Amino acid sequence: MATIKRCPECDGSKLMTRGNISGRGGYGPDLLPGTGGVFSPPKLRAVVCKDCGYLRYFVGKDTLKQVNSDNGWFSVDSSEA
Repeated sequence: MATIKRCPECDGSKLMTRGNISGRGGYGPDLLPGTGGVFSPPKLRAVVCKDCGYLRYFVGKDTLKQVNSDNGWFSVDSSEA
């Protein structure tokens, strides 16, 4: 997963992280549809800037392998996006 040292929004250095977050909330949105399984939701790592509140999520390599057009994901440059 990516390592960041400074906030891309405010250039702050007070970054906090937490891993092993489910990408499929019980009452929230499915953040990564088409990835994971019924009993093995995709896992995310969050990084929050305590200076400005900017939030970023990072996906593990196993989940990245499932992010493809077969699962409904398309390139931003694609006409299907």
